[in-house]
Parts: sequence; structure tokens; C-alpha cells
Amino acid sequence: MIRSARREDAAPVAALWRDLLAAHAALDPAFALQAGAGRALERELARALGDSGAGFWVAELDGGYAGFCSARLDRSAHARESCRVEITEIWVTPDRRRSGVGTALAEAALAWAREQGVARVEVRVAARNAEGGAFWRALGFGTFVDVLDRRL
Repeated sequence: MIRSARREDAAPVAALWRDLLAAHAALDPAFALQAGAGRALERELARALGDSGAGFWVAELDGGYAGFCSARLDRSAHARESCRVEITEIWVTPDRRRSGVGTALAEAALAWAREQGVARVEVRVAARNAEGGAFWRALGFGTFVDVLDRRL
């Protein structure tokens, strides 16, 4: 079942978010969580769950958490595109992948974006995350901007 996250979901979602960051850190150490940041992550989540410009959803299956998704509304006073939604995080536990959980979470975020009246939704996928890139492309997302970096 996909539902909007509540404040009491902060601790279990923070645990899932730490799993997401660990998986991304295996792709590139730049994604690694700083030492001791776990509690701060939980506090940040609790604040975000009360933000009207953000959306959070959890997937609950068999009495446990199978994944989560978060999105935020970005407004611009300067660009012709005055607002957009960015799906900032999505994570499905490895045992629940390829079962429709990720798609259901993404669809919840897309429905929320439609309710916000935006014309475009954006996601960022690490270049080394082939599985994530394939997931989003299968949902109709395509390349919009290439983000380049240079390590110093």
C-alpha cells in the first residue's frame, strides 16, 4: 500500500534513506553519509514531512516498509517555467524490487506534481546507477540537462 508519510514514519524512513545512501556510496563515495549524521537525517525528515512544498510517500507491505519516495516543489521568479517538481529520492528495498512498488511510489509523486499544477517533473540519477536510469526511462523520463563534475 502506498500512502502519504506521516511524522511517525521519520525513523523508519530515515533507515531506508541510509540504505539508499549506502547503495549510492558504493557507486561513488561522494554520496556517503557523514559520520554521525543519522540522527540529523531523521530530524530533517521530520521537518520535511510537515512542509507543504514537499511530498513524501511510503510503501507498506506485509507490516513493514518496502520503500519511500520524496519530491519537492521548486518555484522560480525569473524563469519562464515558474515552478517544477523534483522527485528527490526514491528507494525500494532489494527484496521488493521489480514488483511494482517503485512504479507505484513514482506514480504517487507524479499525481502530487499534477495537483501542484506543474508542467514538468525532474529526477536526477547518478551516472553510474544504470538500474535507476533504466527505471526512470521506462516511466518516460529522458535527458534534460547533463551535470558534469570535476574532482579536485
